Amino acid sequence: MSTTSRHQGWRSSLFGLTVAGNFPLTAPLPQSSDPIELVISLSEEPFLSLEELEFPPVYVSPLRDKDGVRLACLYETPGGAVLHFPGAGDFRLGSGFIESYLPEPASDLAELRLLGSVFSYWLELRGLVTLHASAVSVDGCAVVFASRHGGGKSGLAAGLVAAGASLLADDLVAVEEFENCWKLRPSYPLMRMWPDEAEHFLGSYAELPRVQKDSEKRSVAVGEGGFGRFQKTASPLACIYLAARVEGADTVEIHPVSRGEALIELIRHSFSPRLVEAAGLQPARLDRLARLVRSVPVRRLVYPSGFERLEEIAGQILRASR
Repeated sequence: MSTTSRHQGWRSSLFGLTVAGNFPLTAPLPQSSDPIELVISLSEEPFLSLEELEFPPVYVSPLRDKDGVRLACLYETPGGAVLHFPGAGDFRLGSGFIESYLPEPASDLAELRLLGSVFSYWLELRGLVTLHASAVSVDGCAVVFASRHGGGKSGLAAGLVAAGASLLADDLVAVEEFENCWKLRPSYPLMRMWPDEAEHFLGSYAELPRVQKDSEKRSVAVGEGGFGRFQKTASPLACIYLAARVEGADTVEIHPVSRGEALIELIRHSFSPRLVEAAGLQPARLDRLARLVRSVPVRRLVYPSGFERLEEIAGQILRASR
């Protein structure tokens, strides 16, 4: 594929980069006129031959789909690392490109994989820390919410956005180390909400597009006529909250977390931890996380369930963050 054809399509800002390409993205992205730093393109030819697929991959996901097929594999090829997602597509990664080979018809999982595991791995290869979390900007500083599955990180971020904060990222948070601080890169202006969340924050969910055809989760555009505001520039990282939603709790509790405990928790909440470990990136990631917890406070947030409490919870977090 020629350089010209690889640049045709859109040109936008994504994870703090000016990105161009012809991958069929549906997520709303801010436009950018800055020099292109990454090209995300479609390939007409597969990256892996049938023979290469027979070789042991560097990494095999422990998770399987409903048919028992592994969700992801990582192969190292002369052309670059290839993330193979059966049924969703393959992605080849290089220093300034991500190439994709999609099945026919294209799966709605392809974009989710690109904006999740693929981008996480690409950023980790370039020395950034990626967390499975959500983040908002409060008075120009980034506040991160990490939680276990179902812990409410997106709901907390939405509650803060409704209270006046700006969204920075939902699901994949990318943190970059600088000489005197850590900064969080903005991802893209979209949140994924369950129907009850969307109904609470927007009044209705029926007209919102599904994240994928067999999921009840909905895509919610943020900013520019959508929900709340989106922060388009990187923000210094002020605090990371380890969130735990407790059924029946009466009060909001915020407690400091020791550096040792914080390091363990951030390893747990890192994005694609098994993939990073299998690829040999874990020692570098551990070093970065150790420096991160020495520079940025990590706090435990225990809060009651119920949308009716989110305004109160958001208020306490805003006061603690200022």
